[in-house]
Amino acid sequence: MTIEQRLAAIERGEGRTITSQLVEAFTTAIEEGELAPGEKLPPTRTLAELTGVNPLTATRCYRRLAELGLVVAGVGRGTFVRERRPAPDAREGGTAWQNYVLPPAREIETARSLERTIDPAVREALIPLSVGYPPNETLPVQELSAAASAVLGERSLRYGPVEGLAELRRELAKLGRRRGLSDEAGHIVVTTGARQALTIVARAILRPGDVVACESPTFSGFIHSLGATGARALGVPVDREGLDVGALRQLLQRHEISLVLLQPRLHNPTGFDLSPARRQELVGLAREHGFFIVEDGVYADLRVRGEDLTPLRALAPEHVIMVDSFSKTVAPGLRIGWVAASGPVLDRIATEKSGDDGHSPTLPQQAMARWLADGRYEAQLARTRAMHAERLEAMLEAVERHLSDLVSVTPPPGGGHVWLTLHDNLDEDALYRDGLAAGVSVTPGAKMMIDRPERTHLRLSFAYVTPAQIHEGVRRLASVIRAQRRRDGRERSMPLA
Repeated sequence: MTIEQRLAAIERGEGRTITSQLVEAFTTAIEEGELAPGEKLPPTRTLAELTGVNPLTATRCYRRLAELGLVVAGVGRGTFVRERRPAPDAREGGTAWQNYVLPPAREIETARSLERTIDPAVREALIPLSVGYPPNETLPVQELSAAASAVLGERSLRYGPVEGLAELRRELAKLGRRRGLSDEAGHIVVTTGARQALTIVARAILRPGDVVACESPTFSGFIHSLGATGARALGVPVDREGLDVGALRQLLQRHEISLVLLQPRLHNPTGFDLSPARRQELVGLAREHGFFIVEDGVYADLRVRGEDLTPLRALAPEHVIMVDSFSKTVAPGLRIGWVAASGPVLDRIATEKSGDDGHSPTLPQQAMARWLADGRYEAQLARTRAMHAERLEAMLEAVERHLSDLVSVTPPPGGGHVWLTLHDNLDEDALYRDGLAAGVSVTPGAKMMIDRPERTHLRLSFAYVTPAQIHEGVRRLASVIRAQRRRDGRERSMPLA
């Protein structure tokens, strides 16, 4: 009997739920080999149409199959019959048995995971145009050391509140009010970096089968955070006015979207802002359709051109959840992040935080609260912005000098990156590998896209490297691009840059 026949045999009103019958049909088909390991199951919408059930019933069926260990699901990939490996005898020693116990590895392709694959000897001589965090010279070592010494005591070594230390939450609320927000300390949950903030917010809101709209390209950590929820991510294009809200409106006609994830100020990787008209339109859609907006503001304070923009949360705090951190402006190693939210979702986020790590480390929270209370942030931000302005200018000059005939670029008003679109569609993986061989690392654009891109893109990061390194790194990258064009027959006589 085929799986189609088993599904057709499902009966209504026989005393068993439709979900249990669906689960039984798939379980039998898998155990009897009708569905082979690695075989892809129909999408939930297709299964619902085939069996005449509600899509939520199909989603519950697949969720139960996953709980039984029979299938695995990946965001944007679908649901597959789990691979069954013969279990080695663990008594023989070694670690081979772990391959049987561990679930299939998730496909997480971020700039950081790419960097881990680089040979240490190569990394030592590498110009890292793929690194988005601040350089050592901007870290306020002496100031934070003094703040930590001033607060270090018995309390520093004890557990703290799940939501974060009260004094830090008060300082974060003050910082938010200077940006135009109205949040009180009670609206804030302190997290261990913005990545944890994104992950627990996603878990608080989403369930397997839910639909999320996300900028494409986007911060690759978003894709990772969504992957753990079993939600389906749909990419929304980004242009010079930020997220294409018109494209989002079209998605809303076909999908029930639970959450929209974006960076409306100094978007990573393009550096663009969401325009005022689109900000209002997006908030209007959230109110009309009843979805959450998650606003990532990690790069938003690093504006070097134009006027600072008010956070999107200021327009609709009942719909917009703000995620932020000091990783790009102060010190990434402190892992101080936070979430600002209103309504029942705030308690859900705190609960997810409790189940994740209980609370963030106490001493860094104490030190940061003292440092902020001493009024240090604005001066730190001024120093960091000055460095960013110099290095952004160096990056744009280098791109103009070495890549102007090969790429298109729109100068961003700040942030930490420049987004290149190549005139030719080249092999990004080959560009990445050849770049490493030439002593420069970049972030392939496809690693930051929800969907397969139609063009070849590269992200170049400028904060961590000096202007001299930027110029040399871009020169090496230009040589790599020209070499690939010659191999593809697109360039025959042009000299190396």
